[in-house]
Amino acid sequence: MLLPIQAEQLIAAADQAPYGRGAETIVDTSVRRTWQIGVNRIRISGKHWAETLNGIVGRAAEGLGVEGAVSAELYKLLIYDQGSFFVSHRDTEKAPGMFATLVLALPSLSTGGELIVRHGGHEATLDLRNEEPSEIAFAAFYADCLHEVRPVTSGVRATLIYNLVRAGAGPRPQPPGYDAERARVVDLLSGWANRSEDAPEKIVLALEHAYTPAELGFAALKGADAAVAGVLAAAAPEAGWDLHLALVSIGESGSAEYLGSWRSRRWRHDDEDDEAADEFRAVEVFDRWEALTEWRRPDGAASGLADLPFEKGEIAPPGALDDLAPDEEHFREATGNEGASFERTYRRAALVLWPTARRLAVLNQAGLQVTLPYLEAATERWTSQGADPHSDLLGEAAELATLMIAAWPEREWHERHDDKPTEAGRMLSVLARLGDKERIAKLLALLAKSRGHDIGDNAGIFAAFTILSAPKAADMLRQLVAAHVGAALDACADLLARALNGPFATKPTRLEPAVEALVLGLPGDPTRREVDMLGYRRKADVAPVTVTAIVRVVDAVSEDLAHRAARHILFWPASFDLDRTLVPAMRQLTPRGAKGAEPARELLRLACLQHLRQRAAEPLAPPANWARDATVGCRCEKCQELSRFLTDAGRPTWSLKAAQPIRSHVETTIANARCDVDTHTERRGSPHILVCTKNQASYQRRVAQRTQDLADIELLGRNDGTM
Repeated sequence: MLLPIQAEQLIAAADQAPYGRGAETIVDTSVRRTWQIGVNRIRISGKHWAETLNGIVGRAAEGLGVEGAVSAELYKLLIYDQGSFFVSHRDTEKAPGMFATLVLALPSLSTGGELIVRHGGHEATLDLRNEEPSEIAFAAFYADCLHEVRPVTSGVRATLIYNLVRAGAGPRPQPPGYDAERARVVDLLSGWANRSEDAPEKIVLALEHAYTPAELGFAALKGADAAVAGVLAAAAPEAGWDLHLALVSIGESGSAEYLGSWRSRRWRHDDEDDEAADEFRAVEVFDRWEALTEWRRPDGAASGLADLPFEKGEIAPPGALDDLAPDEEHFREATGNEGASFERTYRRAALVLWPTARRLAVLNQAGLQVTLPYLEAATERWTSQGADPHSDLLGEAAELATLMIAAWPEREWHERHDDKPTEAGRMLSVLARLGDKERIAKLLALLAKSRGHDIGDNAGIFAAFTILSAPKAADMLRQLVAAHVGAALDACADLLARALNGPFATKPTRLEPAVEALVLGLPGDPTRREVDMLGYRRKADVAPVTVTAIVRVVDAVSEDLAHRAARHILFWPASFDLDRTLVPAMRQLTPRGAKGAEPARELLRLACLQHLRQRAAEPLAPPANWARDATVGCRCEKCQELSRFLTDAGRPTWSLKAAQPIRSHVETTIANARCDVDTHTERRGSPHILVCTKNQASYQRRVAQRTQDLADIELLGRNDGTM
């Protein structure tokens, strides 16, 4: 580390550095302000210095693409104090065979002083700051390259300057131009348009050097990687291709086995990894993921790309990802019922190219989680800009929608219990905003092949129907209901109700085929095997709101279907319970037409009235003694003692002195059987005492039921003479 006192001593021994202008050597601090010490006054010693310098020279030669013997001749020591700089210039040949300059920056505390190197329209900014005492930062560039040193803003920096010399005769190496290679690449990429249909969508060109996410960037590429990237960066736009830099990221997890002596351990990190790797071995991979991540653009701007998948056929050269060593690997010892396991990650930098015209096809590889938000945003931009039918945005949206529908995933449908739309509902909403009849029809056809859809999707489906012609919408509605009514009765009934109140309000009879499919699919009959296969909810009550929608639809569309629906509903009380389903539904169904014009509602209303009146006619009186219903499910000793207590007409309380598990079991039995018993625990002595006291809960429930029944009788019998 260069200390301040050492810097002062060096400057005191140094001269003001000149620069060359033609045949002259000039000192001008407006062009170059720095200090120098000549090679004849410099001595470098150290046991490993020669080995270190040879390693740096080898890496520099490799990075410059120079083969053969290369030596480094020390030229001078430069000291840059605060404010020192050197304007843009080219180095002159200072020794026979010299082709490049090597700069070694000694460790010091300083800021600024960036080295800028330019050649062939490209520019690289190199920050040689180095505060680690055991390390040296270095840079090498061809002597023909323009370069400058920006002003040092604080501290002092010392750099050793070497001439890189190539032994032997022949022309000295020059900065590569790659014009011939660029032209060849342009031809190859341009011919990609004639590729076969099964050709990959993109090219993933694996790089040679390793790069962390923090150092990944076009300007930070090394050696041959930088040369390849430079050629592609020039050729890709000319050929109509997009170029990005990314990390090929692969993750694996699975089972492992322990090889060493057992000792307890947690997840291992950092310096423990080597020890863990020696003691564990990966056995079987259970899960693997692959993606292109950490996207970078040639101009350094944000790419905005999400993680994208890649296919084996897209990797170039073939087999480039074979035999990768993991960047991270962690093992976990067996715990409980879980065996030993491992997790590991592989990373490899790659240049990724695709034809600009196929950009959306590449994006589509990421799946709906990426393409659907993209399409929604594009649609929003299109509508906000006036919804021009000739807009490029509309064409892009149509192209992406076509790709998305062609790759639409076949997934097993499972009912959701919220009102949020699924991907299908969101997609239909977007297509409706775009007015895209063709793709709406295709997506609805795909949706009809699935097992069901959610109520949250109905807004998108309904919006799509408004774009289609009435006959087309009616037919698609029939297909959806016929396919989905078994598993998604609620959604189908809600969709028909929306249709009845929307585009079919003036001609409800157009809905008759769809409504007939609904009636044919009503649940209840346990003998229908096709119902079981489709997953009808035979044992669960149908929701009152669903019955309300069904009744309103059938009454509006067809008298025959209305009678059939009502008779089915009344015939299968296991699915259409009078108290839990039909009476609440009838409360919502106020008359909307002339008397007799709503046959389904009328049949169900009369059935509910009959049921309510029969129950209201039953005698209602409080218990005459302490005897209570003794129906309990458990036959254990204590629960049978509970049953005898319940039937005892003269006994209001019972005390059970028992351990906590037994007391909890009895309390659970009381709760499950809805016994007319209150419980509390007296925590005195050991074991504690569970005190059970009889109440009148059943009678109070019947009183509340009677009050509700009378109100329902008045409501359902109003204005028709049946009160």
